[in-house]
Amino acid sequence: MKRLYLVLPVFLLFIACSDENTKEAKTAINSMNVHVVHDDDPPTGQGDIPRSKLVYKSFDQNSFTLAELCDRYKSDIEVTAPDYHDNLKNFWFSIMGDRVISEGSDEVKKYFIEEQLSLQNNLMNLERFYKLLLASPLSEEESLVASNTFYEINEKAIAGLQWKSEKEEMAKRRELVYTKRTYEILIRSSK
Repeated sequence: MKRLYLVLPVFLLFIACSDENTKEAKTAINSMNVHVVHDDDPPTGQGDIPRSKLVYKSFDQNSFTLAELCDRYKSDIEVTAPDYHDNLKNFWFSIMGDRVISEGSDEVKKYFIEEQLSLQNNLMNLERFYKLLLASPLSEEESLVASNTFYEINEKAIAGLQWKSEKEEMAKRRELVYTKRTYEILIRSSK
């Protein structure tokens, strides 16, 4: 019985201490250190595309005509913030770029070439851009100018990014050089 009287206070002290720790953890989370992102929040400055954008509702591109996708694209990019503007355009082009190449009219192809050339980078669509150039109605001279401009934009972007490793950076540089060189060989051999 004496042992019970000795163990009981230690047990109660243990429970009291663990309850205090739980309370501290609950009060540690407050509006100063936790931020919940909602669709109507202002941009984070991190390049995140808000979930309210139409691009998220356009993944099943086969349920839309190319004209509908183009309209959605134009509507979606109409109002953007500078921190995610390029990401949004890149994301759209990765979704619908192949259809623009295969189904797009000359005007649509020219429009998307100009859109891609207006970006600060398009590292996720290197090959797709050069395929679009091959399918475009541009003259050889115009397409080579576009090719060089695209290359310079993305070369600058590669140099400006902080990569996880030098190997990863060199792989992206090789991809860019390879796609440009392949494009130029194809365009010159089609004479």
